Amino acid sequence: MIINSKKALEQHAIAFKLTSKNGWLLWCCQLLNLSSLLSELSTWMIAVIALCLCWQALLLHNRSNTSKNYTKAIISAKQQMAISPMLLLFIAVSGCIAIAISARSFGVLISMLHLITFAYTLKAFEIKQRKDFYQLLLLGLFLLASALIFKQTLAFSLFILFILIVNLTVLHQVFSPTKTLLSASKTVCILLLQSSLLAVTLFIVFPRLSPFWQVPSANSAKTGLSDEVSPGDIASLALSSDLAFRVDFKGNQIPGYSTLYWRAMTLENFDGKKWTRTKADQNKTSLQYTSTNAIFEPVVSGESILYDVTVEPSYQSWLFGLAVATSNDARVMLLSDYTIQSSNVLSQITHYQIKSYLHSPLDFKINAADKQRNLSIVKGSNPKLEKLAAQLKQQYAEPIDRAQAVLETFREGNYFYTLQAPKLLNNSLDQFYFDTKAGFCEHYASSFTYLMRAAGIPARVVTGYLGGEYNNVNAEVIPQHSPQSKRQGGHLSIYQYDAHAWSEIWLQGIGWKKIDPTAAVDPQRVESGWSNALITQQLSMKNNFIGLYQFKNIAWLNELRLQLDALDYQWTRWVLGYSSKQQYDLLKRWLGKYMPWKTAGIVAIAFILAMALVTLFYRINVKMFKLKKVTPWIALYQKLLTVLAAKGLPKPINMTALDFSRVVSARLPQISKEFIEFTVIFEQLNYKKLTDSERKLQLFILQKHYKHITVNLKVL
Repeated sequence: MIINSKKALEQHAIAFKLTSKNGWLLWCCQLLNLSSLLSELSTWMIAVIALCLCWQALLLHNRSNTSKNYTKAIISAKQQMAISPMLLLFIAVSGCIAIAISARSFGVLISMLHLITFAYTLKAFEIKQRKDFYQLLLLGLFLLASALIFKQTLAFSLFILFILIVNLTVLHQVFSPTKTLLSASKTVCILLLQSSLLAVTLFIVFPRLSPFWQVPSANSAKTGLSDEVSPGDIASLALSSDLAFRVDFKGNQIPGYSTLYWRAMTLENFDGKKWTRTKADQNKTSLQYTSTNAIFEPVVSGESILYDVTVEPSYQSWLFGLAVATSNDARVMLLSDYTIQSSNVLSQITHYQIKSYLHSPLDFKINAADKQRNLSIVKGSNPKLEKLAAQLKQQYAEPIDRAQAVLETFREGNYFYTLQAPKLLNNSLDQFYFDTKAGFCEHYASSFTYLMRAAGIPARVVTGYLGGEYNNVNAEVIPQHSPQSKRQGGHLSIYQYDAHAWSEIWLQGIGWKKIDPTAAVDPQRVESGWSNALITQQLSMKNNFIGLYQFKNIAWLNELRLQLDALDYQWTRWVLGYSSKQQYDLLKRWLGKYMPWKTAGIVAIAFILAMALVTLFYRINVKMFKLKKVTPWIALYQKLLTVLAAKGLPKPINMTALDFSRVVSARLPQISKEFIEFTVIFEQLNYKKLTDSERKLQLFILQKHYKHITVNLKVL
């Protein structure tokens, strides 16, 4: 009996069929799966995928037209996706060669992603058996999981969940062709809901183990700050609306906008064209983090403010904080230039806590090497600025007066703050300062810092972000005696278009003093954010730019946007950022003193409860099914299946009635014609809407076929 069953299954595998309807569903499923990774694929790969999908659609369309009944057109899977094997092999080899050639620029991760998407696209052309269909479906699910490596926002995660439901619905529909799409999707959703109980429980209480592998980084970092800056770099970054990081002040009052200078990098080297970090700082970043190389402990004073930072993946190592920043987090490394670095590359969302002393001075003393480095200029690279610096040095004895004189020139000298700055010849600061007089923050910070160095004042460029968008959806408003209420809670969202550059000069008895030349040219940018003129430029330069104030005048849209942002932040904080420390704190609140056996007990109890619920649901469904009245035609079919099983031909559970009729016809040709007719009538009685008279007639014919078949089977 077992051997016969295996043979039947083999014949069933060879005779695997797809209806035209299911073929189109599978095509739509492919389209959705591939769309989740479009932003990570190269242009040529997207073009190849589009051509393959169009080819498949054309084949499906041609096959569909061969039948008058679209929904019941049964097509051999091999014929449905017909393509020459040699042509398919040529396309596969050519694609692999192209991926191998591009691997150096792509990096390991993106190259592997291109390879699997290419394989997934071509696999649809060779669905010959049931196993090919399973492989295609599993590849699609793997693609969905791969998409979550690059993006995990709440909206994108819901999109992936929707595609997952579509994939499982297609699987259910292929093997339950009589069910409607709505019914199949409903079944899938119920199954997912039933499994979510155990999944959520395990997510909360199961130990957060370190990964056994590391995702390889892409060669190119995502949009964000670079460790070198030349005129025009930050202006181009201002066109990006990508989220950089979020800050939660943990119920404290948020500092004023003009104090929100989120320090990222200190640039002290200048080669005449661009500003870069010192080699020492670059080496510290590349070193494996240990307690021995994190020896810098800033001297701080005054009041402090505590806040949490959640950084988006940047594939870099620098972090963000308000100077002077300190941290007890073992992953955060403090550098002597008052920047903070991560011990690892930020390949995933990272959460850390910072305590900042906003009014604490930076370095009362400066050593000879630092002073020499921050006075260094490339002689002759900007002769006009060097000449002006000499004049300032003669005219003003005090360094602070020289700085104020330059700021006054920016303020009164018809300078413009713009994203559309004229291109400078060899990044000439002379040309900007004396001729074009139009630029973005890096233009003003670069020229000011160069002037200060040439005038004998140690100076450096600092890059980071300025300001942020305050979201008070989750904030508490506490009434005060003053007319204005104090806002507590909420969070700040800092986007890439908030990127900024400013200067620091070292003054005797003061230390490093922050000076932002932008404040002299466009005070609104420093005090409250983008001006209307800059927003207009942003929108004109990039049509899909979602600016900070674009929806501010439409109250309900702005409120909806803030609500969605707050929801996404909670998702990032409590789901994506759910760490072992958060788990420990949560279990400690629930269980008191933490003990491993308590966690193991919770996991065991949750597993037992989940299994008990699944068993209960199953028994209820079985009981409800048994309570349903068995129709006469189902009873006849079951009797006939019993007779066939006794003859060594059992029907596999996952095989449809029509497919089983083909297996029976192949094994028992003596009853082939009558059994197929019996099956067709059974399917009509079971699923087709018939009148009472039609049903009676069909049942009568079915009973006659049953008698003839059973008589013939007794003879065999």
